[in-house]
This record gives sequence, C-alpha cells and structure tokens, in this order.
Amino acid sequence: MRLRLQVFLGLALVLALTLFGAWALAAGVVFRPLVAQLDSERVAVATHFADLVERSPHPRKRVKMLADELGVDVRVVADLPKEHLDRAVSTEHHGRTALILRGPRAPVAVAVERFPGDERWLLVAFQTDLERPRRRVAVGLLLLAAAAVMLALVVVRFVFRPLEVATFAMQRVAAGELSHRVPEGGAVADVADTFNTMAARVESLVQGQRDLMAAVSHELRTPLTRMRLQLELLPESEESAPRIAALHRDVTQVDALVGELLESARLHQGVLALEYGEVDLRELVYDAVRFADLAPRTLNIHADGTFVIADALRLRRCVDNLLSNVRRYTPSDCLVQVTVTQDDSHTHLTVSDSGPGVDDADLPRLFDPFFRAESSRSKATGGLGIGLMLVQQIAAAHSGTATATLAPEGGLAVRLSLPTDGPPA
Repeated sequence: MRLRLQVFLGLALVLALTLFGAWALAAGVVFRPLVAQLDSERVAVATHFADLVERSPHPRKRVKMLADELGVDVRVVADLPKEHLDRAVSTEHHGRTALILRGPRAPVAVAVERFPGDERWLLVAFQTDLERPRRRVAVGLLLLAAAAVMLALVVVRFVFRPLEVATFAMQRVAAGELSHRVPEGGAVADVADTFNTMAARVESLVQGQRDLMAAVSHELRTPLTRMRLQLELLPESEESAPRIAALHRDVTQVDALVGELLESARLHQGVLALEYGEVDLRELVYDAVRFADLAPRTLNIHADGTFVIADALRLRRCVDNLLSNVRRYTPSDCLVQVTVTQDDSHTHLTVSDSGPGVDDADLPRLFDPFFRAESSRSKATGGLGIGLMLVQQIAAAHSGTATATLAPEGGLAVRLSLPTDGPPA
C-alpha cells in the first residue's frame, strides 16, 4: 500500500509539474504577446476615437455615432471606477495618455481635453473578452489534471495488480499452503508463470526433504531393529560369532547410508572441495571392476588410453556405485559393458547391462533419493536407493551430467559425462 501511494504521488507530481509547465508556456509564450498586441491595437483605436471626438463640432453626437456605426461601447465619463484603476496599465500613444483597464470586457480609457462638460475620459469597450481564453485554458488544464489523476489511479492499480496477486500468493505460501498457485492468464500472466514455477520448485524441494527424512528414517529403522534384536539375543546365544557377523553387516549398512547421505549433503551445499588431477580411466575402471565382484556375469571393457581431469576419489565412487547397481539388480547370466569415449570437450563413461531394465517413465526418477523401480528393484537386493543420486551430484560438481537410458542389450545404461579438461575456472 505504501509503495502504491508513493508511485501515485510521484505520478501526480509529474502531472502537476507538466500541467504547470503547460500553463506557464501558454501564458508566457502565447497569451502574453497576443494580449500585448491586441492591447496596442485597442489603444490605437481608442486614441483615434478620441481625436475624432475632439475635432467634431458636436462631440456627444460623435460619440453616439461611433458607437452605433462600429458596434462598440463608446462613452465619456468624468472619473474612472476605482476597481479598474487598481489593475490599469498606463501607456502613451501619439501624445495621449491611455489606460488599459483589466477585467472581463474592460474598456480602454483615453484622456480627452476638449470636451464640453466635466467628462475627462473616453471609454471604448470592445466586444472581445481577452480574459476568456485564459480562463478557458485554465479550466481545460484543471479538467485535464483531474482526468490525469483518475487515469493515474487506474494505471497504478493496473501496474500493481500483478504485485498484489504475487504478494497474496507469497503470503499463502509463507503460511504453509505450498500448493497455492496464481491463476494464469490476463494481466498477471508473466507473474503467474514465474511465481507458479517458483512455488512448484519450492513445493518439490520441501516435499523432497520430507520424503528424504521419511526414507532415511525407514532405512535406518530396519538395521537398527535387527541390531537391537541381535544385542538382546547375544547373551543367551552359545554361538556369538554369527550374530556378531550380522551386527557387523548391519553397522556397515548404516555406516554406508550415513556416509553417502553426508557426501550428498556436502556436494549439495557446495562445502566439499574437489581435488582435481589427471585420472587414468582405464586403470580406474579395471581397479573398480576387481572389487565389484560381478562374476559370473560376462564383462566387456573398452577404456584404452583415456585421461580426464577430475577428482579421482569421487570419480571412483561413481564407478563403484554404477557397478554396485549392476551387481544388485541384474541376473548372473547377463552381459555388462563398461565403455569410455571422448569427443572434443567431454569424456563419457557408460555402464550398461542386458538385465531386465526399467520402464521408460521411471528413467528420470532413477536419480531421486530412495527411488526403486518396481520391475527390477526391491528391498531384497539390499540397495539404499541413493547411489545414482550421488553419481548425479558428483557429475554436477564436475560440471558434468549423469543420464539413464535403455541399453541396446535390453537393460539399463547409465552415462556419466565430464569435461575432459575439468570444469571451467
């Protein structure tokens, strides 16, 4: 409301200054020279009448004759009205003193010396009112000012309408109604599009955080419950080694989950500094394959003499996560291919398999935290559902991308693309 008032007052001030300038221009440049010229012509006519009256043998008849013939008010008076003398302008014309009186249809008074009786002034009142144009222009400007003020109100309301709608929508969102949207179309179309996009993103982020917390709680609850049960049964068990081994597996699972969540949080917040260096992808891939335990699957590797500037530790983690997904979600008789290629600016590492794959609609969601495709992923595999999310975040930290497509062999292909020379400075 305050901003609208300030804008309205600003517009009103600009309009007032504009109208004042227009009035000053009209009065000073147009009316003043015109009135001065007309006054000069009137003085000349009045002094000529005075000469004719003084030279006439019958002055009074001559005055009446001039008034009848010319259609002007011509008369002689002894004294001038005081209300006219206050604004009268004195001038000389051919040796005669003339007073230009002001007011509506005010006459020109010329002093006469030879006139019978005590009359001393010849008054010549013309039909034209020189004050009327000024009054009309002043009234016109006032009407124009009123119309401009009304137009300013409409313009301010029209201009601030999108802001009012956005303010109301932001208040609704701030109150917790994240699903509120601005109706699209009309004068607020641009604001509606921008706000709705922002609100949808905020709702998605908040919902994602809620889903993440729920998923983390769920993922932690299962191993913690198992550990609690094992600890309760441990004193009563004669064979503690298997239970200790089960506890170790559960602790390892929880530790892996917490570690990947912490890594993801650091990458998302930008507080994790990557250590760049030249990485031999052939050596990195072969080393990761040795620890991936993909047997008895058939494995083909195409990564000869390929180097990239990246963080070796995080890049190795990406490859480990991709191979771990293959181990968990593919049958033992499938074909696994790891291919590394380079183009002019990027290096591409692709891990594909001939497993069951996923539906096309699920491909974009594979990088969401704790998402499992129904056809190929289940809790029985033991996956946490955040491996591909971490791969995507590490790729983004390197100014690269991670995408998932259907492999030619029928399974899943995940492609990691990184700038060969590292991210831009």
